[in-house]
Amino acid sequence: MSTGGLLHERGWGQSDEWFTPPELFEALGIDFDLDPAAPPGGVPWVPAARHYSKVEDGLSRPWGGRVWLNPPYGRETGKWLARLAAHGDGLALIFARTDTRWFHQYVPQATAVCFLAGRLRFVRPNGEVGDSAGAPSLLMAFGLPCAVATAQADLGQTFLVPRHPVANELQPPSANFAAARLRSVSLRNKVERKAVA
Repeated sequence: MSTGGLLHERGWGQSDEWFTPPELFEALGIDFDLDPAAPPGGVPWVPAARHYSKVEDGLSRPWGGRVWLNPPYGRETGKWLARLAAHGDGLALIFARTDTRWFHQYVPQATAVCFLAGRLRFVRPNGEVGDSAGAPSLLMAFGLPCAVATAQADLGQTFLVPRHPVANELQPPSANFAAARLRSVSLRNKVERKAVA
C-alpha cells in the first residue's frame, strides 16, 4: 500500500501502517477511550478502550472521551488534526513539520506541544522495530489532563500554548505572551503552584 505522502521511516514506501512504540505509552501513563486511526483490531499496547480502523473510517465516526491519534501521515494529517482540535480531548503524534499549514493552524488550538527528543523508531505490523523515523516527531495535547501527562512524561521539550484558555489560567497575570507564540514552561510546576495558591 502506498502512503501517497510522508513516511514514518526513511526508505520504506511499502506501507503506511507504522505503530507507535510502546515506550511512549509507558512514559505517558494515561489511558485513552478511543484510537480512531488504528489498524483492524487495534495495537495491543495502545491503551485505548475502542479502536476504529481505516475500514470503519474513524475520521467520520463519533468520537468520545480521551482520544489517542497517530493519524495517517501526509496530506490527510490536517483533516485528522482538525477533528481532534474540535473534539478538544486527546493527544496526537505527528511529525514536527513546522513548515506545514496544519501545524500553524492547529498548534494555537492545542493546550501544549511536546517536541520529542531524538527520533522515534516506529513498529511495523509484524512487530519488527523500524529504523529511526524520517523526521522528528511531536505530541500535540488537547485538554489539561493530556498536557500534564505529556509534560510529566519528560519525552522532550514541552511548551504550553499561550493563547489557549488553560494556559492563561495557569500563567501569572503579568506574563507577556506577545513576545512569543510558544513559551517553554514546566506544566507540572505551574499546576502545583496553582494548587498551592
